[in-house]
Amino acid sequence: MKRFKPLLFSLVVVLVLAVWLWPKPSQTGWRLAQEVAPLPLLSQLMQDNLSPTFPVDSGQMQMWKVQVARQRQPLYLVDSRVEGIEMQPLCGAIGCAFFGYIPHEGGFQRVLATYLNPHVPPGRSLIEPTTTVDNGLPRLVVNQLGAEGLQQYTLGFNGQVYEIQHIETLARL
Repeated sequence: MKRFKPLLFSLVVVLVLAVWLWPKPSQTGWRLAQEVAPLPLLSQLMQDNLSPTFPVDSGQMQMWKVQVARQRQPLYLVDSRVEGIEMQPLCGAIGCAFFGYIPHEGGFQRVLATYLNPHVPPGRSLIEPTTTVDNGLPRLVVNQLGAEGLQQYTLGFNGQVYEIQHIETLARL
């Protein structure tokens, strides 16, 4: 029995470490960009989309690192809204800026740039990645409230950028 105690102890330690290090479900979806993005992406995000006269910490934006089966590389979705500041630099009358970036030639390529109204009905997500992959990246379903009701935009990657493939109105307001 004494020979089995070290083995049992080692097994318990390995099991505890495996549970502790295993990715948690809360690590998917939107998180602070500084927790998700490589530093060069944060720099490029600032350079591409923000004015130097309006200092904003891009690390405080929300980001979602999307990776589905058969996807060639990660897709970094960016919600430009910054928690805790009153004037959002990338929001206006039609909504707030949302971006998508992929790794490309030692840097990052912007593959999505759009304004979205972030207010959607309860139980609906603003952006939903699908398991369907076009040119190495997942299709995205975007939900938006319009005058005619809830509209779903299906976006597909054409090899360069995301473009609308289908629009469907789901419900009247």
